[in-house]
Amino acid sequence: MRWVNDATARYYEAHLVEDLFGSWTLITAWGRQGSPRGRIRSTGVASYDDGQQQIETIGKRRRQRGYRLLDGESAAAAPSRRTHARSVGNA
Repeated sequence: MRWVNDATARYYEAHLVEDLFGSWTLITAWGRQGSPRGRIRSTGVASYDDGQQQIETIGKRRRQRGYRLLDGESAAAAPSRRTHARSVGNA
């Protein structure tokens, strides 16, 4: 998911990925739009559901700080665990 703050020209991204061993990792990235100096953080999460909850919390915090979710990206559009696991396995 990607949020942007038009007033400050900043972005924030959060992605939940499954590794080859079945563990889930939350990848977050943030910075100024158009700048190569953004930051990335990788955090292990206990489960897919825990990661989804953390993304919801991040989204709430971003909205409070004036960010908006980019068009076409919504929590409802996030893949289910089964769909996501299949797509990762085939990649």
